[in-house]
Amino acid sequence: MFSKPTPAELAERPLDRKGRKEARSLLSGVKKFLRYNNDLISEEQKEKIAGKHNAFLSAFASADAKRKDLSALAEELTDTCQKSVRDYKPNAWKENIEVIFVAVVIAMGIRAYFFQQFKIPTGSMQPTLNGIIAYPSPDMGAGLEYAAPADYKMPGVPQRMWDQFWYGRSHVSWEAKEDDMILLDQTHFYEKTHFVFFPRTYLITKNGHKFSAPGTESRILNLLNRNVVTNPQFIKAVPVTAGTKIAEGFVDTGDQLVVNKFIYHWVKPERNDVFVFTTTNIGYIQSGLDPRQGSQHYIKRLAGTPGDSITIEEPRLIINGVEATEPGFQKVMAREGHYPGYTNQGTTHVELPEGAYWALGDNSANSSDSRVWGIVPERNIVGRGAFVYYPFGHHFGPVH
Repeated sequence: MFSKPTPAELAERPLDRKGRKEARSLLSGVKKFLRYNNDLISEEQKEKIAGKHNAFLSAFASADAKRKDLSALAEELTDTCQKSVRDYKPNAWKENIEVIFVAVVIAMGIRAYFFQQFKIPTGSMQPTLNGIIAYPSPDMGAGLEYAAPADYKMPGVPQRMWDQFWYGRSHVSWEAKEDDMILLDQTHFYEKTHFVFFPRTYLITKNGHKFSAPGTESRILNLLNRNVVTNPQFIKAVPVTAGTKIAEGFVDTGDQLVVNKFIYHWVKPERNDVFVFTTTNIGYIQSGLDPRQGSQHYIKRLAGTPGDSITIEEPRLIINGVEATEPGFQKVMAREGHYPGYTNQGTTHVELPEGAYWALGDNSANSSDSRVWGIVPERNIVGRGAFVYYPFGHHFGPVH
């Protein structure tokens, strides 16, 4: 008969299949322990655990590994892990951060499915919604439609702070610090976007003096002193003397609004809606973009729905043989204030097929819209403009 081995005899035997399975389970458990408690364990304790882990792993990998050796090492490894978090106490700051993180995730979900922020980048919907507008000082001789008042002077700091808060307005005054050269090539006059929504334009003179102002390059170009920079489209290098005004005026930020992405799940888009859509599948627009940019978001007024017949008879918009009666179209056709009426650029008549929509900018004379690049496919529609939340001093409130 065979006698049953004693515990001492078992401890001296090499690992069997069951022992190796238990060892692998321990190694897996240590890995999970470190992953779940990574932020609770000090670097010093992590080094201690790594040392015990490596000792156990080395013994386990040995061909003549014995139970007694691995048992002792396993006990040391387990004990070291337990002691590494023994003094842990809940951190109120961490818990608050976790609550904030959850709130952010929820907010991102709301943004994805219900509402989204949108900033008006261009002037195609002016004056209903403002894009970024530059108002040059009359002393700059620009002769543009939008200009600062005739008595404009750079205001003091308190007024500038108020203007920034209430109107999203930034005042600009660039003055040559010495005899220098203005350079308007892409290296010295360029635009950068910060934090997704905030474009800023930079000018670096030949002598290395750097100026900047909020706004797109095309808008800041309007603030340049045309008495000095007479033709910025073609003349890219202009000498200036010390004290010369290079640019002066102010820039109003584009309206920032909330877009209701949920509404069109319940109702069909309707004529007169101010709506947002992507440019995917609109070939004319996408062909002019860097492929790395992907699709853009546009905002226009919805002028035609599937089945409509659209005709522009300057300054009128004719829908299905009748002059458009909706309030948004009426104010454009009235040509009051800065509304120009509808202009005959591009396509002036179209019959809309199923699933196709027609988009027009309220600033018709300065809007790239369906007259230029065609229909908006139904699948491109993102939502309806709901509420302008900033700046407060222009169009704050519901979008009409």
